[in-house]
Formats: sequence, structure tokens, C-alpha cells
Amino acid sequence: MKRTILTFSILGLIFASCSNDDDAVVTPPPTLTIPTTYTSANFNTNAATEIGVVADLNALTSLTNAAESDAQMNTVNAIAFPSSVQSVTLSSYATLMQGWLVEIVNAANSTDGFQNPGLGGTPAVGQEGGLLGDRLLDENGLELEQMLQKGVFGAGLYNHAITVVNNIKNGVSGFTDSGAVDRLVAIFGATPAFDAASDEASQYAERRSNHTNQTGFFYDIQLNLRTAQAAMEAGSTFDTERNAALDEFLMNWEKSNYATVIFYCRATINLLNEASLLAPGETNSDGETKEEILGDAMHAYAEGVAFAHGFRGISNKIITDSEIDGILAALLAPAGQTPTSFEFLNVTDYETTLSQVEQNIQAIYGFTNDEVSDFYTNNNL
Repeated sequence: MKRTILTFSILGLIFASCSNDDDAVVTPPPTLTIPTTYTSANFNTNAATEIGVVADLNALTSLTNAAESDAQMNTVNAIAFPSSVQSVTLSSYATLMQGWLVEIVNAANSTDGFQNPGLGGTPAVGQEGGLLGDRLLDENGLELEQMLQKGVFGAGLYNHAITVVNNIKNGVSGFTDSGAVDRLVAIFGATPAFDAASDEASQYAERRSNHTNQTGFFYDIQLNLRTAQAAMEAGSTFDTERNAALDEFLMNWEKSNYATVIFYCRATINLLNEASLLAPGETNSDGETKEEILGDAMHAYAEGVAFAHGFRGISNKIITDSEIDGILAALLAPAGQTPTSFEFLNVTDYETTLSQVEQNIQAIYGFTNDEVSDFYTNNNL
């Protein structure tokens, strides 16, 4: 009898417990509302540092453009390295920039044009480079103007974005409200309106996106930054969503950077192929000489080198430094060594080499064949 009473007592407790569970009110987790546009009431104030860095980099680019325009015509004076740009740039890359600034002035003041050392050759003693068509190359065939701008998109601007992201995550003073996200918009080279950028990191994400469908890196990054901003405004409950959005922002910027390397590898192939059909001094249907087309090929090539090199040494990225070193070696511009970029003017198997670089990048990021094909086109807003 006692055992029977105990059994019924236990069953009664179980049923009572189940009944209480059924009656309990379960509060659903809060959801984050993400706006369809990015807005900021104090963008210029919040992102004053980043706006200044980008402006100073643009000013530096203007000076190197002017050096190219004045090459072999007017004396080009020394070009200063803006302190604001230097302050956000990896020290290893900043050191290279100091040397490149001297070399680009020397190339501009050279008394002759670029002298191709020939297959397996080396630049003549005292040769400083010069113009090939309309492009200013150093004696090794590398257009340093690109290294001084496009490389800084990674080594300087992206590097600074990592600092901002870490400061937001760690609650550093000055980075605790949503105004800190404005800094990321600005260093990416965009505005709250995300309108068409001009020669900023954002422009290259834009070019690698589909504007008809509004898909691709440019649109993913907008969503990442809107999400991060909304999460910060909604409070600490959404720190996980904030952090995920910030990480995805960096990832999409990096992917757009290396998708752009793919673009410039293909552009180099196309231009070298076009030039191969012409004799020296001969022009194509657009009135461009063989030398001008070759200069444009080396310009595209240098852009690819710069975009690839700029992420070397960066802490927060998908690609490894070893993989970057492999890309740079294939591009005949290994880090820390004298490049032999001019060989792309002399060898005949450049398409095999550059196509392999494309394939290696595709494998690293898991890009589909269709995506790579899309990367070959500049899609401007």
C-alpha cells in the first residue's frame, strides 16, 4: 500500500510539473531590425580621422599622377609621404613606400624612356626607368604609382579598418556607439549614401558586383555595415550580430581585393595579346601605338601586383602570407627582392602564368567559375 501511494504521489508531481511547463510563457528572443539604408547625422565628425587619411592618400596619388604627366618634360620635385597615411600603414609597407617615392621621382626625371633589358637581362647601370607609352615605369618595369596607392588600400586602409573593428569589439573609449561604424564606411572610401566612388577601395568592390541584381561585394558590405550600426544602436543584446557583421565586412573587402587581382591578371593578358599583333610604332584601330598598349599592359599588371602585395603582413585575413608570396613570385615581384617585371614584355607564356595566378586565387576563396568570369568586367554604377 505504501509503495502504491508513493507511486501515485510521484506521478502526481510529474503531471503537475508538465502542467506548469505547458502554462509557462516563453519569451521569444529579440530580433534585430536592419534598415534598408545607412544613415548618419554626424558622419564628417565621427569619421574625421578616416576622411583625412583617404584625402591625403588621394593627394599623394595626384602628385604621382602629375609626376607621370611631367615625366621627361618638366622637373619633378621630391614627393612627401603624408604622415596620416603613414600612421595607419604597416611599418614594413611604409618603409617600401619611402623608397618608391624616391624612385618614382627619379624615373620621372630620367632623360630617356623605359629601356627594356630584354629576356634574361638586367637594367643598365644608372638606368632609372621612364615612360613606356604613357605609363611611367621604374627600371625594372614596375609602375610604382600603383604600389603607392592600390597597395595602401590593403596595407593602410584595410589595416586601419581592422583596428577600428577590434576597438568596437573591445569597447574602447570612442568606439562604443554606432558612430564608430562611420569610421569603417569612410576608410572603405564610401559615404553614407554609398554612391559611386572614385578610385577608392569601395570602387573596386563596386566593379566586382552586379548592379542590375544588386548583388556582390559592394552590396554585401553595405548590409554588413548597416547591420553593425543597427546592432550597436539596439544595445549589447546584439553584440554577437554586431561582431559577425564586422567580420563579414572585412572578409568581403578582402575578397573584393583579390577578385580585383583576377581582373588585372586578365586585363594584362588581353593587352599583351593585343600588342603582340602590332609592329613597333604601328597603331590599332583606336589609334594607339604598340608601345602605348604595352604601357597599358604594364599598368594593369602593376595594379594586380599592388592589390596582391598590400595584404601581406595583415593580421586579419583569409589568404596567408605564404599564398601571397606565391602570387608575387609568379608575378615576378617577390616581396623584399628586386622585381623583374619587364620579363612580361619578353616572354611568350605570360598567359599561362597569369591564368595560374587567377586559378590560385579562385581556389583560396572558393570563387565559382561564373564569379571569376564576372570579375573580368568592370561593372560601374
